Amino acid sequence: MAAAHAGVVQGMTARLTALQAMTPAVTAPIASDASERLHALGYVSGASAPTGIDPRAPNPSRVIDAWGRFETALSQINAARPQEAVAALKALAGSFPNAPVFQSTYGRALKDAGRPAEAVAVYRQAVSRIRDANLYPDLAIAARAPGNIAEALKAEQAALALEGRNPAALNGLGLLHAEAGRAKEAVTSFEQAAALDPSSASYWTNLGNAQRELPAMSEAEAAYRRALDVDPTYPDAANGLGTILVQTGRAADAVQWFERALRHAPDFYEARLNLGIAFQESGQRERAHAVYREILATAPARFKRERAAAAQLLR
Repeated sequence: MAAAHAGVVQGMTARLTALQAMTPAVTAPIASDASERLHALGYVSGASAPTGIDPRAPNPSRVIDAWGRFETALSQINAARPQEAVAALKALAGSFPNAPVFQSTYGRALKDAGRPAEAVAVYRQAVSRIRDANLYPDLAIAARAPGNIAEALKAEQAALALEGRNPAALNGLGLLHAEAGRAKEAVTSFEQAAALDPSSASYWTNLGNAQRELPAMSEAEAAYRRALDVDPTYPDAANGLGTILVQTGRAADAVQWFERALRHAPDFYEARLNLGIAFQESGQRERAHAVYREILATAPARFKRERAAAAQLLR
């Protein structure tokens, strides 16, 4: 019977999973060393990881209705309209205060809508109620947006206090190291994240970026190629690989990778500038000049670095 209605079964299973994620959890005590580290970092987790479903779970029909509203809000965020999702997600987060997915997505909507301080507040309230290591990297991302690096670092460390092998937290810690110019420490964190989740093109790309800063060019090239094995359409990895090829004297070979990045992200002006440089370095001056002129004609004002570089190279 189930095999004849696979789509229905899959949908019901997904909704059941969502329902379980929103029900109050039977709590287990947090390990004393993790609790001490959380307190030292300024976080107090009032709840614990779920060990089962509480019999006082909400009515399934109410939860399924809530999940439908959540899916609508999530589609608005993914369509770059986060401001339209904020009100619905605020209501859902209020109705289901122990549901990590609602709290996290509400915070994401606020951050994407240009309200990072409010997003940080939402995440801080969530981690005070819910012991979920995955909430802390989300808090760190929100904190980084307005430049609150101290909060971001504490949040990643809190995630690792709860779950020492959390790849998202290790990746976030690597990004903080990279931004502070600590390339070796960044490489270590990204290596750990990619080892734990080798299916993430982002982690491999971040590793390549950090290795390029050392510089460790052959290792960086291998990391970018690994990212592209995972996701051939990932523009950051294609741009990174092209950059390595230019820097190691293979500019003609780099062209195809910048072009691939731009096929999947036409507004990726860093890759477009790099394409012009690859043309120029491989002796294709007219094609390089055409790319630089295109950047000056089409790049929005916020791409100041790319516009300035294109103007200088064109001269």
